[in-house]
Amino acid sequence: MMKRKNNLEIEKLRQQVIDLEFGWKRTQADFENYRKRTEQDRINLCTTANLDLIVKILPVLDNFRRASLHIPENLQENDWTKGILMIEKHLEDILIQEGLIKIAVKPGHQFDPNLHEAISHEENKDFRSDQIITIVETGYKLGEKVIRPAKVRVAK
Repeated sequence: MMKRKNNLEIEKLRQQVIDLEFGWKRTQADFENYRKRTEQDRINLCTTANLDLIVKILPVLDNFRRASLHIPENLQENDWTKGILMIEKHLEDILIQEGLIKIAVKPGHQFDPNLHEAISHEENKDFRSDQIITIVETGYKLGEKVIRPAKVRVAK
């Protein structure tokens, strides 16, 4: 009788050990999932913060580009002009290091509403319908996310 009672207690203790081990493993897995989730949340927060800042800085880069297109011929080789162009390049390099990618587009490319914003549709004998005629403003992606579509003129 005593031996049977001991066997029952031993079996009960074994089951408790199994239950505790299962609970411990589950808690360990839950904690690992929590750690991964919080790390992903941190990355998402940084990406969103970078995105907001980059979107605010893009018009500055655009203005540098517009200004550099209108440098008078007699100032092309001026040291001050070269310095301003170096600042533009430095700003662009910093944004690229943060994950900014130019949307590659050239005249003749097919219009893609996921990457391009058509600011006009124009008759043009040199291009087929829905081909890009000119790029008005550069578009950008941050990673795979389009943060500003390229503004283009499109043939109709």
